[in-house]
Amino acid sequence: MTSNELLILAAGLYLGFAVTAAIHMVWAGIGAARAARSGQAAATAALKRAAGDQALTVFQLDRLISRRKEQV
Repeated sequence: MTSNELLILAAGLYLGFAVTAAIHMVWAGIGAARAARSGQAAATAALKRAAGDQALTVFQLDRLISRRKEQV
C-alpha cells in the first residue's frame, strides 16, 4: 500500500469510529430520556395514589369520630 492509501484508510477508520460514537451517544441519550420520563410518570402516579390514600384515611377517621360522638 502506498502512503496515500494508508492515510485514506486511517481517515476512514477514524471517521467510522467518530460516527459510531456519535450515534451511540444520541441513542443512549434517547434511552435515558425515555427512562427519565417513565420514572417521572411513575413518581407522579405514586404521589397521586398516596394523596388519595391520605384523604381517604382522614375521611374514615372523621366518620369514626362522628360515630363515637353519636354513641356517647
